[in-house]
Amino acid sequence: MSQDVFANYQEDVKRVQDFYDTFSFTLDKVPNDGGWTASQCLSHICDSEIALSMRIRMMLTNENYQFASFDEDAFAALKVNRDARASVETFAALRRNNLDLLEGLNSEQLNTRGVRGNGEPISLIDYVAYMTKHVRTHLDQAVAASL
Repeated sequence: MSQDVFANYQEDVKRVQDFYDTFSFTLDKVPNDGGWTASQCLSHICDSEIALSMRIRMMLTNENYQFASFDEDAFAALKVNRDARASVETFAALRRNNLDLLEGLNSEQLNTRGVRGNGEPISLIDYVAYMTKHVRTHLDQAVAASL
């Protein structure tokens, strides 16, 4: 199971890069619904990977680590026109670094549990799988914003 999760997790680096390469000229287009621009989606993907990076390490070193939540809309509003290229590059570097750590873990470590902001326990491997779905959801949102 973990190899499939890791393969999908790594695949996201290419997906994000491909999105950026395809839509780099429309990243700051404000969608009709007033939602996030594609650039803001990329910034959020990057911010989420920063949070994931810390949560992985905290889960491994603190029993039943309670996830600290963050206001994604407040983060997106910090600077609306963040450098999308920097977000993509940071995301890719963090993913590669996280994968290097994750691939060295044994099954007991991968099944370490943390507690999400809603009180729901989640294993490390399930959280990594969830974050792949999260990235793909926001890439879909970014595509819609760019059209």
